[in-house]
Amino acid sequence: MCQLALSDLPVDVASKVLVNPIEVLRTGPSYAIDTVEAVAQNYPGDSIHLIVGQDAADKLDQWHRIEDLKKLVTFIIIERPGSESDLGIDIGALNVASTGIREGSSREYSPSVAQFIKEHHLYGS
Repeated sequence: MCQLALSDLPVDVASKVLVNPIEVLRTGPSYAIDTVEAVAQNYPGDSIHLIVGQDAADKLDQWHRIEDLKKLVTFIIIERPGSESDLGIDIGALNVASTGIREGSSREYSPSVAQFIKEHHLYGS
């Protein structure tokens, strides 16, 4: 679905994005720390920035091995649309949440992804 979403973006934007299938290829549970450790092995010496929404950032204390993760990444927090918080960056994001997509109440995302979800009967579509 990430590849499909990229196909809906302008070429000059999409060409700057790489979709890594690392989590799809992993068997069993996939935690952020596992992904970051794998990325760090593939890109030694590079800094890793993990972009999360404010709602996810509010629950970081519940993440698997969060203290290890904090040592490996710099978190970039994105504010939710309409947020009154000054803790994150406002990027003018769409007011779309994964919960809304799963429940079928949010349709403001990629047309290609919306079609894929409908065709494959995902998220109760």
